[in-house]
Amino acid sequence: MTTNESTETVAAILQLEREIMNAIKAKDTATLEPLLTSEFVYRTHFGAESDKTAFLRSIASFPVEILKLTGEELNVSVFGETAILTGVQLADARAPEGEVETSAVAFADVFVRRAGRWLMALAFGVELPSESEPPL
Repeated sequence: MTTNESTETVAAILQLEREIMNAIKAKDTATLEPLLTSEFVYRTHFGAESDKTAFLRSIASFPVEILKLTGEELNVSVFGETAILTGVQLADARAPEGEVETSAVAFADVFVRRAGRWLMALAFGVELPSESEPPL
């Protein structure tokens, strides 16, 4: 892969991640669905795992209003037809009771290129402790 191809791939992955985060924030599963591979998997550090259908269902039924969803410290590594994006996802969400909560999740998203198009194949997230929580 040339430097230009690599730069273009990194830009494409970062743009795709923005589209995915925007769709999750809006609970827009119609936009999100085609950005995921058919065998997409979401995993947590607790060992929980969701397939594509369950993941989309959970996004649509999320009981809070997502006010802000952003990625920070984003880093893309490209390995041919596979790319891994790591970073920290920051979210502000309003609970049904009206309380706003902030969360930070360290994540790794795996993308694969299929028919010239990048799609997310796997997402892994670990909830980070809030600044007010004592470390374990």
